[in-house]
Amino acid sequence: MIKFINSKGGKATFFITGLVIIGAVLFIVITSSKLTASLRSPKIIFKEEAHDFGSVPRGPEIQYNFKFTNKGNATLRIEKVQTSCGCTGATVGEKTEYKRNESGEIKVNFNTQGRSGHQEKTIIVYSNDPETPMKNLTITCEIEEPTEQQ
Repeated sequence: MIKFINSKGGKATFFITGLVIIGAVLFIVITSSKLTASLRSPKIIFKEEAHDFGSVPRGPEIQYNFKFTNKGNATLRIEKVQTSCGCTGATVGEKTEYKRNESGEIKVNFNTQGRSGHQEKTIIVYSNDPETPMKNLTITCEIEEPTEQQ
């Protein structure tokens, strides 16, 4: 055995075996730490990510609430809510932190005044969920043209 280890091929085999063992240990440590971190993080889950109002008349403001729950193991923070258009408003309300299994909602308002036809608006929710720090929500509708009265 000592002759094999002292031989050129033996040293290479011993060196490669050592590298493989070190690599395997590093892989296990890194994977384990990522798994542990994900187990201790918040996770935002929306009941639905899109809502279709269907056919609506031009003029009134319409509203929808997107409901969500923190399914993670750490406090979820809603950091910011942004809309794709000035005709759309979105708020999370006064509460911005949610513990495990706690629920909340994103309130969305859309002003149909001066618009017609198919409308699709995006709401971006920024949170501290490491897997999905930006979540896109969508509202759609078909705004009816006003009928002419005689």
